[in-house]
Amino acid sequence: MSKKHKAHLPKRHEPKAPSRSDVGTATNSIEWVRRTLTAEFLTDAHLGSGSGGGGIDALVARDRHGRPVIWASHIEGVLRDAARRLRSDEEAGRLFGRAGGESQRAVFTSLYARENTESHVWRSTAREAFDNRAPKDDTLRVIEYVPKGTKLVGEVELPANQMSTLQRLVQEVDALGGGRSTGTGRVKLSLSDAANTPRTTGSPTGRLTLLLKNRDPLCITATATPDNLIPSLAFVPGRTLLGAFAAWLIAEGERDAASLLTSGRVSVSDALPLPSAPTNLDGVEVLPAPLSLQSEKPKGAAGDVPWWAHPPSPTRRFDAWSASEKLKRPEDDLFVYRASANDAWTTFSPARRVRLRNGRPDPEQADTSLFAIEQIVEETYFLAELRGSREDLKKLASKMAPVLEGRRWLRVGRAGAPVEVAQLAWSGYASATKTTDQPLLTLTSDLLVRDEYLRWRTAMDADTLKALLGDDVQLGKSLQDSVMIHGFNGTSRLWRMPAAAIRRGSVFEVSGAGIAKLVERAAKHEWLGERTHEGFGRFRLDATLPGVTGEAPASSSRLTVAADIAEEAIALKAQDWFKTHKSLAESGGGNDRKPSLSQWLDLVGDLERDDANALKSRLNPTTVGGKCWKHRDAKAILDKLNNVQAPQRKLRARLFVRWLRADLRKGAR
Repeated sequence: MSKKHKAHLPKRHEPKAPSRSDVGTATNSIEWVRRTLTAEFLTDAHLGSGSGGGGIDALVARDRHGRPVIWASHIEGVLRDAARRLRSDEEAGRLFGRAGGESQRAVFTSLYARENTESHVWRSTAREAFDNRAPKDDTLRVIEYVPKGTKLVGEVELPANQMSTLQRLVQEVDALGGGRSTGTGRVKLSLSDAANTPRTTGSPTGRLTLLLKNRDPLCITATATPDNLIPSLAFVPGRTLLGAFAAWLIAEGERDAASLLTSGRVSVSDALPLPSAPTNLDGVEVLPAPLSLQSEKPKGAAGDVPWWAHPPSPTRRFDAWSASEKLKRPEDDLFVYRASANDAWTTFSPARRVRLRNGRPDPEQADTSLFAIEQIVEETYFLAELRGSREDLKKLASKMAPVLEGRRWLRVGRAGAPVEVAQLAWSGYASATKTTDQPLLTLTSDLLVRDEYLRWRTAMDADTLKALLGDDVQLGKSLQDSVMIHGFNGTSRLWRMPAAAIRRGSVFEVSGAGIAKLVERAAKHEWLGERTHEGFGRFRLDATLPGVTGEAPASSSRLTVAADIAEEAIALKAQDWFKTHKSLAESGGGNDRKPSLSQWLDLVGDLERDDANALKSRLNPTTVGGKCWKHRDAKAILDKLNNVQAPQRKLRARLFVRWLRADLRKGAR
């Protein structure tokens, strides 16, 4: 290392991040800062997603809005590598954490593009030999790049005494993305002050409602034994959120405040997703879809018209107990939501996606292992609440003021994704409302209850209800299921013992003289079963089943049936085009040369990137290679695409090429 570089290194005697042994003694005096991290590319860059499609072998990673993104794990890995080169593995571990040891002090968000820029596609092959420029068979690679000049922005949160180290590491990084050794991905990284206006936390009461937002994709592992795919829950369990709060307090040296959570004096509910950010937290209600809220099964249609060509119909949801036909049970990730008591219930599912990753489960493993991880997409909103005495919540709020004011992040889920408090509201207990003599009791979270032999119950029967609510409440018909509960203690770094629970969404019809007491108990949020401070055992009482509206969801993140039917109709039209101009798939030469399959794929790629000259350059070719587009049938297809409206043009071209490629492969066999 040159003397010039050594002169810029921070001194070795700067305060280091506290280890696990001295956490809780001196960390509460550390000042934390937040900075904006900006990456401006000086050359084209490939921000790999690990997947391909549409004739492209390697696509660029994109966020929920389809814009390029640099995942936080890549930023952290590049900066960690720079820290190892400049200093040592020990210094890198202090800032970025160690496996099975110190947690990471610097928290990064991914870098997101503010706008969707046009991407570039580059092709390359390997040579047959050093002195032979002929391409080697089966080596053609088509890779998507973001153009130079693209800017992506994220944030980082870390102790102020480590800011000089981060600034030095940022100066050291000169490339990001794949293929950095070949000159691609040259970047200018810079740090600047982040705009942050703290909010007021208000006057504490016995109930605190929080609106949370994940800044990065969030994975809440749904099983203790993942395979090649690590599945994620569609919500944040109360035990996970409680652990995030407690871990933050312990890291800040506030063990007494953390004990309010771990001892059960303050309870934390599940953080359930919302379709969008509400303007006001008062009256917002969200719950897992009741198991008896079921929808119609697809019905057959007579005639020659296939099912996908029929006009779409809205999803109708019914109470399974009042329906005479067999219905389809709700999906595991379906939720019921309304913004206020005067609004109608709507159903929705939070957006989730699968991301490919490379990792080393064993640090001594030479090669990385490819695996997939399911994640809740970034910028998803969640609703959660904390319950306790006014004194306990006041103490907890004072110690967690940086989080509640929006100055600090929580770390939640696998790899500790940053989660911020977007809004908060204090309120008291709700008054008990009159309901019917036979209300529906719906579990809004999993219920943990044991039998007389201390075994976990997986179903609610009359004896279980008697043990929970007494003799004054009788159980009628029910629709219920069971689920396994797994967990991991990040402080002890040990797995929690698994438990069996009665699944959230289970519905029971109850009656008896004790209904009035049960209504009052629900209003005071006195929950059922064990570990209620971790979010278990929550329930609600309704006269009618929530969500029985017979209308389609007002907001949903998953693809709609209407979009599927529209695509199938366009595919049918594209097939008609292909049948009319089938000569494009037949062999021909000489003056009858037609565009090759790769040229058709180039056209599709240009249309999907919204290239304004995609059709114009082919209708009026100026190069020798482009003259094949003057073929009669090829020109006819271009004219038809030119007459199609822009939103459908790219889809129709892609589906036409799909028919063409299938016929070419059939002829090759």
